Amino acid sequence: MPSRIQPITKDDTDDADLKQLLVDGEEGWWHDTEMFGVIARVPDLLKSIVPVFGSFFGGGRVEPHIFEMMRVKTGQMNDCHY
Repeated sequence: MPSRIQPITKDDTDDADLKQLLVDGEEGWWHDTEMFGVIARVPDLLKSIVPVFGSFFGGGRVEPHIFEMMRVKTGQMNDCHY
């Protein structure tokens, strides 16, 4: 089942900063193009939330298995196809 909200991809935007955040979401520590892409539908929101995500989840502050459980549970709660 596809997501209800179609995510933005790096190819859908000419905004260099937004494009880089989407690339980072795909290739960087987050590895979640769907969530970043949905948030990118409001570009200023993605630009402001990524540093918050980094402060919470970056640098090994949350163990990888707990981080993954959080992502799965969030997907379940939001009825996402994660």
